[in-house]
Amino acid sequence: MLDLDTLQNRFAAIVQNAGNIENVPAALAEVYNDYAKGADVPGADCSAGGDVSLLESAFSTDNTPAVVTNMAEKICVFWDSVPKIGEPAHGGASVVSVVPSFATLTTPMTAAIQDCVTQNEFQAPYKRFFNAIETVLKTAPIVITEAMPTTPPSTAPYPEFLT
Repeated sequence: MLDLDTLQNRFAAIVQNAGNIENVPAALAEVYNDYAKGADVPGADCSAGGDVSLLESAFSTDNTPAVVTNMAEKICVFWDSVPKIGEPAHGGASVVSVVPSFATLTTPMTAAIQDCVTQNEFQAPYKRFFNAIETVLKTAPIVITEAMPTTPPSTAPYPEFLT
């Protein structure tokens, strides 16, 4: 993943130049997708990123409860679209499936986002925001199932986490 300082700087630059950017939510979504492409999950490939269209409605300056919940849901579902079948990392011959569970995190994600909504000013507010999101995301298991080189052939599931 991009480091949080780089993500902070890229988001801040977009927001600062919002008047010159035709579609700010799309620009923010692309930056966040670049961040996701660097995720590491043993047995999964995250290098293609996820479904950016899910993020475009998520990035809004309105902090009403409905918008915060929408943002949380869209971020979680976006992350479900990131990990794809990768190279085996657990001794298997191939990866059979990658099953993320980020969509189950909507409630804690909503709480994490809401905790970032404050009247206080912070240095690096986007870094604070994305650190809170990342903390929640790292709690969701991603089940990597590999075909094991046994006779007869068998599969084995391995729970992994976003790093």
